[in-house]
Amino acid sequence: MRPLQQTKPSPRRRSARLAGASLTAVLILLCGVILSSGSSAARAADSGRLQQRVSGDQHRVSDLSGAVSAAARRISQLGSGISALQRQIAGLQSDLEAKRAQLLKARGQLGTAQTRLGGNQATERQAQEVLARQLVGSYEADSPDIVTVVLESTGFDDLLERLAFAQRIGDQDAQIVGEVRATRRAVAAQATRLGTFSARQQRLTDQALSVRNRIARMKLSLVTQQLAAARARQATAGRLATVRGQVASLTQQLIALQAAQTQPESSAAGEQGPKRSSAAAGQQSPSGDAFTFPMPKGDVSPPGTWSLDDGVDVAAPGGAPELAVCSGTVVLHGIGGLGPSAPVLHCDRPLAGYDYVYYGHAGPGDWVAIGTHVNAGQVISEVGYGIVGTSNGPHLEIGFADSSGSPIGPSSAPQMMSLLRASYGR
Repeated sequence: MRPLQQTKPSPRRRSARLAGASLTAVLILLCGVILSSGSSAARAADSGRLQQRVSGDQHRVSDLSGAVSAAARRISQLGSGISALQRQIAGLQSDLEAKRAQLLKARGQLGTAQTRLGGNQATERQAQEVLARQLVGSYEADSPDIVTVVLESTGFDDLLERLAFAQRIGDQDAQIVGEVRATRRAVAAQATRLGTFSARQQRLTDQALSVRNRIARMKLSLVTQQLAAARARQATAGRLATVRGQVASLTQQLIALQAAQTQPESSAAGEQGPKRSSAAAGQQSPSGDAFTFPMPKGDVSPPGTWSLDDGVDVAAPGGAPELAVCSGTVVLHGIGGLGPSAPVLHCDRPLAGYDYVYYGHAGPGDWVAIGTHVNAGQVISEVGYGIVGTSNGPHLEIGFADSSGSPIGPSSAPQMMSLLRASYGR
């Protein structure tokens, strides 16, 4: 048998096959680009929605932080009011004790007056009995007149004796009448004094009861207000903790989503990704905004020594320059517990969803005036020497703050730590 001969395709057929293959490759590439673009758009949309939710929750955190601070101030004011009331109560208590002492003295005087009144009344009764007997005797026996005395006298001596006796009787009668009158006047005076003491005792008793009731009402009112303020602060603090947890969760989701966006989208669009240098990519925060390490790296302790607080504590020598982590405006100086020179920087664009960055335990050197706009990496302060605020030595505590300059708190510290580590490694 004759071997079969293999026929070669004609040039026209070969060109058609190459054209078909090229068209297929182009279509596949276009599909990849379209899918990649759709995926990127979806991720961007999700990132935008998350960013909006984070921003909204940040505003809620700021509002709730303000409410908690207001409740704390209210409780502090009530505490001051209670302290002032306690001092007033101490004064009222002293006055009450003095009134009680006066009341006891008045009761003693009242008892003495009652005893004296009883004695005067007994004396009056006795004098009245003597006077009554004298009057009866005078009535039953005729009172001798001077003529009868003279005529009945047996001699001059008898006459003198009879006259003296008559005089003594008259003096005795007058004395008895005078004693009765004096006794009656004493009884009336003592009765009046007794009435005065009784009225004074009643008045002191009423005053003591009024003071005691006023103190009780004041204490009850302030304690009730303080309890209400404490309950309001606790409820607000609970809502604040919930919202901060939501912010932290959304921020983590946002970071993960934005990290996924920075990776190569697909093999079809992979050649466009490397056009961006690794140095430029390293200068972006998880939210896509520039972040500069806040100090010269040679002045700080290694990352393994950094610790979480309301922000991140980074040990550094006193006087080490502190740099702006972003372009923005210095809006405040001084944070309670973090030193009077601690600056607060408002970034032009948010960092990890936060607008404000504070530099705790800063010194007064390299002071940048409030209202000054600075570029990222510009010196705005320095690490304080010694102990500044509540600290145990020179270091920088850097973290996110609200619009009042108050630290957001531990929930935001991991985001700051991530930014610091990423920018330190460049």
